[in-house]
Amino acid sequence: MGQYGNQPDFGTRAGSGTPAGNGLSPLEDTLPLNGAALYIGTGGDLVCNVVGGNWHAPGTPNTTIFRNIPDGTFFPVIVNNVWLNDNDAVTTTCDNIIALY
Repeated sequence: MGQYGNQPDFGTRAGSGTPAGNGLSPLEDTLPLNGAALYIGTGGDLVCNVVGGNWHAPGTPNTTIFRNIPDGTFFPVIVNNVWLNDNDAVTTTCDNIIALY
């Protein structure tokens, strides 16, 4: 997806994007998505790590929070992880997430 030179402009593989852990202390069995775009089946808020990184204050999780994503959205942001929460007040409420590669 995106600007990766050896990938087509459409998904060729899919897998589960089940949220797990949080941005500060991920669960040991949490596997990174390794640069996936997402399909969001049931909308809501999404706590994730964007591949290119993002600004964050020292001591806070390196997460990005996307709010009010509608049901049935192809979410073209490339992410490495989807978290249950940001270790603070925001929880991922999106569900039925599919990681596309």
